[in-house]
Amino acid sequence: MTTSKEWSQLRSDLLEKIWQSVTSWDGTTEEALKITEKNQENLSQWQKVTKQVANEEHLPYTETEKEKQVDILSCQQNILAAITSERSLVMSQMKQINQKNKVRDNYVSVQREPLFIDKGL
Repeated sequence: MTTSKEWSQLRSDLLEKIWQSVTSWDGTTEEALKITEKNQENLSQWQKVTKQVANEEHLPYTETEKEKQVDILSCQQNILAAITSERSLVMSQMKQINQKNKVRDNYVSVQREPLFIDKGL
């Protein structure tokens, strides 16, 4: 059986991993996606630990843990904002490409439709 101290240490270690990951973000979308994928596993472990601790006894968060949680939330919001911004930029570019294709199709028929001649038989 795991003791309260061990649960607390496990929780702190997971929090530290998540914090290091989000604070290492270099501002690029590619890195944001990597961090988000990497943290998904850490967050699922965090949820398991939190559920397990809740079933046994309540372990209060330390001030350091609370500060890290605030930092993580702030960094995570910045990461999600960057991903959302990039997504809207890509969607806008896709709409422009589709619009260009529509204009092209209006000038040049890319579909050949069958042509039937009625000879009045």
